[in-house]
Amino acid sequence: MFDFAFGRKNYILMIAGLVVLAIGYLLLAGGGSTDPDVFSYELFNTRRLIVAPLVILAGFIVEIFAIMSKP
Repeated sequence: MFDFAFGRKNYILMIAGLVVLAIGYLLLAGGGSTDPDVFSYELFNTRRLIVAPLVILAGFIVEIFAIMSKP
């Protein structure tokens, strides 16, 4: 049959890491202005400067753990 490189637990952790990364990038999105002449201070809120990068970092840590853990 087929020999997969990782075990079932590894693939589940990889999918979970991808979901966490997607959530982080969604938190990072937005905050722009429809008018290019108007500056939007919404770009510099806590969600985009602190929360989203931490969630993205957590997603990468989950991915590294999923790859490095033994099946």
